[in-house]
Amino acid sequence: MKIGFISLGCAKNRVDTEIMMGLVKSQGHSITDRLEYADLVVINTCGFLSAAKEEAIDRILETAQLKSKGILQYLIAAGCMSQLHAQELLDEIPELDGVIGVSSFLEINELIEKVTSGQRVNVVRPATDVFIEQGPRVLTTPAGLAYIKISEGCNNLCSYCAIPLIRGNLRSRSLGEIKKEAEEFIHKGIKELVIIGQDPASYGYDLGNGADLTQLIYSLNSINGDYWIRLMYVHPAHLNSAMIKAIADSDHVVPYLDLPIQHVDHNILQKMNRHHSEEDLRQLLRELRQAIPDLVLRTTVMVGFPGESEDQFQRLCDFIQEYEFDWLGAFAYSPQDNTPAARMSDQVPDEVKDSRLDRVLTLQQGITRKKNKTRIGREEKILISSRISANLYLGRGYFQAPEVDGITMVRSHKPIRNGEFVQARMVAVRKYDMIGEFNHEPSQ
Repeated sequence: MKIGFISLGCAKNRVDTEIMMGLVKSQGHSITDRLEYADLVVINTCGFLSAAKEEAIDRILETAQLKSKGILQYLIAAGCMSQLHAQELLDEIPELDGVIGVSSFLEINELIEKVTSGQRVNVVRPATDVFIEQGPRVLTTPAGLAYIKISEGCNNLCSYCAIPLIRGNLRSRSLGEIKKEAEEFIHKGIKELVIIGQDPASYGYDLGNGADLTQLIYSLNSINGDYWIRLMYVHPAHLNSAMIKAIADSDHVVPYLDLPIQHVDHNILQKMNRHHSEEDLRQLLRELRQAIPDLVLRTTVMVGFPGESEDQFQRLCDFIQEYEFDWLGAFAYSPQDNTPAARMSDQVPDEVKDSRLDRVLTLQQGITRKKNKTRIGREEKILISSRISANLYLGRGYFQAPEVDGITMVRSHKPIRNGEFVQARMVAVRKYDMIGEFNHEPSQ
């Protein structure tokens, strides 16, 4: 059977999709990226924000049209939205043949057997107590890149977030399994390992064997090879001095950190249940920049949280202006079912949220452009991901995380292999992106 996959949402969802692809391939099915050629399509949905839910519904309905035209035989919804709204999806979308949740997607082959025998199936159950979400994967990332999920679920209980309701409590993967997967990827030529989880700084808290992010960094750094390790989604309340030292000491962990602060106002942070204060953030940022030379920082902020006043929003903007994060993602607060913040009475009007979102993104645009312009004239190690014309390639430097930051366009009059490092001289900035020239010298 030919099976197509659509993966929506975050990189953690992508890893789940890659595992499902590996599982169906192990049963003799073939994978196609052309949905019109597929017999069955699995859509791995996101359910974190209203916009993501709307996108998931749209993609399900759009793909369902292939069934009505007789092109597609079976349609399955997986992922976060299925976990939250399984029966509702089956009831309201008759074209769906099955739904499978985030804690049961390892049973994708059993589900396929049932739907192809004529059953409509709901395979959703509560999260497990241990990390089980692993297996052989079919990589869907650009050349040279792989994500490694080190944990699932979350114990932070931020008041706005439905992730613990969807994915359960923190479940850390064993350090040995993580290192084994990393070694396999590096042996196959992967050059960048992106470490992900809901909060990698909390890694190991649940294992009870002393494993933590510090130990994991040193373990991964001991693998031989020419590769990068990148840390994403690190909660500032749990990043400690030992972890910072491990990052600074590592030959392979790039000096880049994704540190989602969400806000800086004391009252808003308390209502968010973020477990850190503005002063905590200031102290942490000072320590990070002193300990790690050339550190590139990415953050995420939320605007329009219930009760956010204009003064509190301005306080956030002032902080962003002062600390000048290299990259910043922002989103307007969106009420999530069954979360404390959704029940708060002082909701901010949508038009105010939208205005604040525009203002903070405009502010950051200028900061990012200024940061990028300081890189002009530098020699940077660039991981080449694709070729877009005879003399132009796409890639990323250590200062650019995949999918969320800008890219580097590299001009070269000689061929470059995808998935390899090259040394390129930065010569220009184009919006959020860099333009570089390959100097044809071996990377260092």
